[in-house]
Amino acid sequence: MAEEYDDIKAFEAKDTAHKLPVGWLILFWGLIIWGIFYFAAYTPEISGWSQAKDYEESAGK
Repeated sequence: MAEEYDDIKAFEAKDTAHKLPVGWLILFWGLIIWGIFYFAAYTPEISGWSQAKDYEESAGK
């Protein structure tokens, strides 16, 4: 005997089923692009950036 609390299938529209909202897609792709930029900018083997060099530059000013 199954109880039916709400009719979720009737609530879900057919054309929006299994689609992410546009804001979530923008956030998802934006974070991927930001992650690639961050990895390339702050990896010493790729960009030459290091904390010690950054500290010396800021302390020297």
